[in-house]
Amino acid sequence: MADSKNPKINSITKKALVTAAAAPVALFGAVTAVNRIVYRRSNIASASEVYNRITGNKKRMADPVEWDNYLLERSEANEERYALPTLMTLKVSAEDTDFEGMQTFVLNRRNLNDRAVIYLHGKALVDQPTIYHWKFLDTIAHRTRAEVIVPLYPLAPAHTHEESYERIEALYRKTMEKYGADNITIMGDSAGGGLAASFCQHLDKIGLEQPKHLILISPWVDLSLNNPDIAHFETHDPMLATHGLRKAGRIWAHGCDPADAELSAINGEVKCLRNVMVFTGTREIFHPDAVLFHQRVNACGNHSELVVGAGLHNNYPLYPIPEASKAVEKIISTISMD
Repeated sequence: MADSKNPKINSITKKALVTAAAAPVALFGAVTAVNRIVYRRSNIASASEVYNRITGNKKRMADPVEWDNYLLERSEANEERYALPTLMTLKVSAEDTDFEGMQTFVLNRRNLNDRAVIYLHGKALVDQPTIYHWKFLDTIAHRTRAEVIVPLYPLAPAHTHEESYERIEALYRKTMEKYGADNITIMGDSAGGGLAASFCQHLDKIGLEQPKHLILISPWVDLSLNNPDIAHFETHDPMLATHGLRKAGRIWAHGCDPADAELSAINGEVKCLRNVMVFTGTREIFHPDAVLFHQRVNACGNHSELVVGAGLHNNYPLYPIPEASKAVEKIISTISMD
């Protein structure tokens, strides 16, 4: 008891407690500083990268045997009817419909709709949308006057690009009859972003009017992934590996050259595109080609806006991270533009 009244011991104890309490704060500050200075991103964005590195497809994509097995699994699973993720509540209505034999979700169908968004989801041409897609699309639909149409286009390995083009074209024609091309936005992410850009070039070939806006999120615009700069970005990408992507691309191409303009928008007639917006993160495989695609559209004298997420991974606008907020607001503003 005597020691507890010793001023010197009490002082040492207090200093120790203060130091112990300050340690986590100092560590948090150090982590924050590294994220801000080195990666130029938030702590939550860093945590998102770690999560995706642990739970994502990259390891499976990089292993030939694992990826082949996964493709076989998906060929069966994708033939089953898709259901929205459980335990998810949407702010807008969601209708599970069929169009030309293609399961199609329609969000926010209302009498006051005066525009539409056709959204082509990503997931490497072999997977259906995730909960992140639906949360993102729910926000877009809730904050705009748009009917948001999400076709679950035929996926590899059981299906190829010819089937998807045919059905998406029919859907676009029907949507154009209802709203007019000037009130349609075509948007897609990752593989769906590349498909959206290629499809809009296809519209030019068949003489159909371009949509008012083409919004591309982390677009895969060259299925061949032959850009030599990609090797550098692959080391930092927490989600994707070139081996798996190239194989999926070859299957999707169905005997055609994956670099063909019909499949790889970066090699097509980009001068036909209208009001393009490209989002890309600096820690994703698709970044160098996304930047190059934007530059080629601008070089033709057409409008293209590039939004770069410093230190961010594939599809960052879809994730619950602070950096996504500005991207989502920009997308909402673009879709709502009269």
